[in-house]
Amino acid sequence: MGGIAKGIGSIVGSITGANQAAEAQTNAANSANDNAWRIYQDQKGTMADFLSAGKGALQGLTGLAGQPIDRNALLGEYYKSPEYAQMANQARYQQLASAEATGGLGSTATSNGLAFIAPQLGQNYLSMKTDEQQNMFNQLLGLTNVGLTAGGASNAAAGQYVNNFTQNQSQIGAAKAGNALANGNMLTQGIGFLAGLF
Repeated sequence: MGGIAKGIGSIVGSITGANQAAEAQTNAANSANDNAWRIYQDQKGTMADFLSAGKGALQGLTGLAGQPIDRNALLGEYYKSPEYAQMANQARYQQLASAEATGGLGSTATSNGLAFIAPQLGQNYLSMKTDEQQNMFNQLLGLTNVGLTAGGASNAAAGQYVNNFTQNQSQIGAAKAGNALANGNMLTQGIGFLAGLF
């Protein structure tokens, strides 16, 4: 009977060992999944502000794109502004002081120079506003690209998580299949062992 007990003990030990090995592999894969999930969530959190900035900039960019400057409205406001009055007065003063110094105070050149002040200041103002709009467009485009890059990084992190999760689930499946196969083999051997005794 000692041989039977030894044989049965060996079979039970093998089954227990296979069960423990499968459980250890499953636990390791589940732990790896938990860790991959935490890393993915951390990466998502890190990218959230960049995504948000990009989304906000995209809305601003969409609102700004295709919106030409209303030149007439801008010039109308500008010609009524204290800035224009100051600059025009300064330009007139300089023009008149120069004409007085050179003896051309009543000349046609002086009259033409004075008449050119408003259009020149207006054109300078419109150029400045066009540059401002272009700068705003470029800034919004830059922020949109930051969001786009963050979106790509988030997608890559999600893909990495999915790959890790899939691999770990495959390991869990392999461990369970291996365990079932090992248990089945041990039982078959046990039955064969017992059949050989009788």
